[in-house]
Amino acid sequence: MSYFKPDFLFEHFSDITMTWLDNNRITHIFSDLDSTLAAHNQQGSVQFEEWLDRLHQHNIQLVILSNNSQGRVDKFTEPYGIKGYGMANKPAISKIKGIMKEVGAVPETSIFLGDQLFTDVWCGKRLGMKTVLVHPVEPEHEPWNVSIKRKFETLIRNRW
Repeated sequence: MSYFKPDFLFEHFSDITMTWLDNNRITHIFSDLDSTLAAHNQQGSVQFEEWLDRLHQHNIQLVILSNNSQGRVDKFTEPYGIKGYGMANKPAISKIKGIMKEVGAVPETSIFLGDQLFTDVWCGKRLGMKTVLVHPVEPEHEPWNVSIKRKFETLIRNRW
């Protein structure tokens, strides 16, 4: 069960401060997209844009890793000029290891940010990164299959 337990738990991605990132020596954030940074199939909010600006000011690179389509990822990332990869196959790690190499990231200075235990947290743990779990953004807009996974996640979270 420890593979599904995140190292850190925050209410919202914006609660991850630059001080916290500096204290943890983080240079790269590998993040899920839907329900983590934005509501499912929506663009980023003003709050996301402000957080992204602070990341840039602190030379912290945000990389989007989504199991959604590349089209969805591009629609979100292109306006912000950030790297994004769709069809990431989380929690599989082979593709992500290649992406880490491409962006010059190492597990010791990276975090995996997401809203799901079975994809995001497990994937980050398998990569040797610190993991950060956030509450889902607008969960009422999630697809049915994610809602079902949430029930299983609750069972695991109750065992912590």
